[in-house]
Amino acid sequence: MIRFHAVTHPGSRKNNEDAMFADGQNGVFVVADGVGGRAAGEIASALTVDTVETAAPSIRALMNTYQSQPDWQSRNAVLEALDKVCQDCSKNVYDEAERLFKRGMTTTVVVMAVAGGTAFLAHVGDSRAYLVRDGLMQQLTEDHSMVNELVRSGQMSYDEAKKSQYRNVITRAIGLYPNVQADVMSIDILPGDRIILCSDGLSDPVPNALIESISCQDDVEIATQHLVEAALDAGAPDNVTVALIEPEATAKAEAARARAQVMEDLFLFRDLPFNARLRVARICEARSIAAEEIIAEQGDPGNAMYVMVQGSVKVTRGDQAIAILGAGQHFGEISLLDERPRSATVTSAGPGSVIIIRRDALMELCQREPGLGNRVLLALATSLADRLRSSNEARS
Repeated sequence: MIRFHAVTHPGSRKNNEDAMFADGQNGVFVVADGVGGRAAGEIASALTVDTVETAAPSIRALMNTYQSQPDWQSRNAVLEALDKVCQDCSKNVYDEAERLFKRGMTTTVVVMAVAGGTAFLAHVGDSRAYLVRDGLMQQLTEDHSMVNELVRSGQMSYDEAKKSQYRNVITRAIGLYPNVQADVMSIDILPGDRIILCSDGLSDPVPNALIESISCQDDVEIATQHLVEAALDAGAPDNVTVALIEPEATAKAEAARARAQVMEDLFLFRDLPFNARLRVARICEARSIAAEEIIAEQGDPGNAMYVMVQGSVKVTRGDQAIAILGAGQHFGEISLLDERPRSATVTSAGPGSVIIIRRDALMELCQREPGLGNRVLLALATSLADRLRSSNEARS
């Protein structure tokens, strides 16, 4: 059962350009913030919410498939559906702006769908999603804003960004063009997790530490009301919309924690921020392995890298045992670059689980998000260069 509460408030403004949708039955939640300074932002946000609401049953159907068969394909089908609904929102808002002669009316959006112990998110603009886990809060989304770009490039500090006259200038918006690049991601829900969806009417004036402490209050409805009150007490310079959701947790929490730890430690993703690791996780296929299962066979063309999550594998070349690999260790990373035959056979020593990263999925990521994909490729190139350098030093 999903526990949630959602509130929208005009704040100190006469008009409320925020819009929200909270459908506990289908497990779909939306916050949209009509962009200030644009024409008819309230129309853009309302139309965006209506578009997601219309799509909610079809999204639910895909989540039902994922819930009954939680694999890589069914998970990514939900992510693609959320990406499509963002495209539909942008097209609908753009077309309506043309019809009303209000070109430039836009909105942010953050959408979440939950099922089977997993939260799926899509977002455009600077409305946010936060994860509250074990009493600590982390930002799931990354603002598509001018100041965030400056902070990431080291040209502005976080404190400077909070005070900048450009803090409300967003670099992506629903309706600015018929198409939009949305960030999509998924995360396993652990027992006690809560997710906050909000407009910048909460995130701008209220310190993160206060949002974190209020969100941990036992009663979801009271906590939501207190978050809105905190924004009002801070002056509420903008409309305030907050949805606090406590989804059902995954039944396989131990495996989910193990995967998250492996993703955090893996050399490909180690230097990525938390929200970037969530986005790149769409290329990672989690799979169980049986005892004595051959995972990769010597001589076969390689097309994927494998990372051990649980259990161990034996690596052999011909009749010669080469290595035993356990949790966190990996093999086949060169296959992310070419299809040359595998140089060894890898067999599971017992039951376990692996993460599979396929070359075509990595190439797709590079096309979809070049900046993120290039960071992964650079980490791969650096690792292979270090190995080559060590090998050369050993020979000399």
